[in-house]
Amino acid sequence: MVQTSWILSLVTLVTAVSAFPQQRLLARESDNVPRKYNVVYGFFQQTSPDTDESFDIDGNNFGLYSNISWSDVTDKIQALNEKSEDKKYKLIFAARHGEGYHNVAPDMYSKDDWECYWQIQNGNGKIEWFDAALTPNGEQQIEKLSGQWKDQIEKGTPLPQSYYASPLRRTLQTFELTWTNVSKFDQNDKYKPLVRELARETYGIDSESRRHDKEFIVENWPFVQLPSNFSDKDPWWLPDKKETGQHREYRAELFLNDVFTNDKNQVISVTTHSGFIKSLLKVVNHRKWSMPTGAMIPLIVEASDFGPFKQPDLDKKWGTLPDKCKNYKPS
Repeated sequence: MVQTSWILSLVTLVTAVSAFPQQRLLARESDNVPRKYNVVYGFFQQTSPDTDESFDIDGNNFGLYSNISWSDVTDKIQALNEKSEDKKYKLIFAARHGEGYHNVAPDMYSKDDWECYWQIQNGNGKIEWFDAALTPNGEQQIEKLSGQWKDQIEKGTPLPQSYYASPLRRTLQTFELTWTNVSKFDQNDKYKPLVRELARETYGIDSESRRHDKEFIVENWPFVQLPSNFSDKDPWWLPDKKETGQHREYRAELFLNDVFTNDKNQVISVTTHSGFIKSLLKVVNHRKWSMPTGAMIPLIVEASDFGPFKQPDLDKKWGTLPDKCKNYKPS
């Protein structure tokens, strides 16, 4: 199992975006990280470019082709890993959180009111969307997903061997609701989720992307494993800058680097966000796939071209509020 103190070993601070030197990420310094990722075709229907976007993953054996069994999947991954000396393979289940209050709040306001005023607030006095919690509907979505996992496990779907989660409230709630009655994460350290800042949603400006402090997380989810240097306060969120998709893809690559170089397990679960999953799929050259709240997508990933870490050229300018928002007063 990967160690929670992985960041402490052979790491170096690198500037995330040259235009904003105050925003920094911990990137792993290693002579042997994957520099190329690809999705493996032939196992899941949603991976094929010929599959219609309306295809229901959850209602179709998590998308597994009907002529393939789950034992075929795990046996193939095992065989590929044993055969190849310069490639690694993992089955990754990437789940999006259930509906949160930040998903429903924008519909309560005009576009300009939300963009220029309300998204910056923690809430409106009736509901809170700062580090948004799940709505009752969101909880029902995840209870449904948990039930689907139970059914799938009876059909031979492998239980994840390692669990990762974003530190935001809605993802930790989603993890707990998904796995409470399925996994042994609350009974065995082997299955406790590893919280990773790298797996969080696009961050900056809006309050839903700012996380609670460490004490709140430990108090509400004492079973999670936090890195030993996990910051008490949110070290990434910026009140005046919005992370770019380019930078989010960089985070997704760093996350995969961590998983493929430090985790020996072959079946991985990550509970995260739509933006992060979008970037994860792009990094591994998977086709675009819509991820509604409470959705999950499995994929087999091949890591190759191991060598020294290469810092990408992060040249995109981070977003800011438009000029129309200066001195804005909501209607």
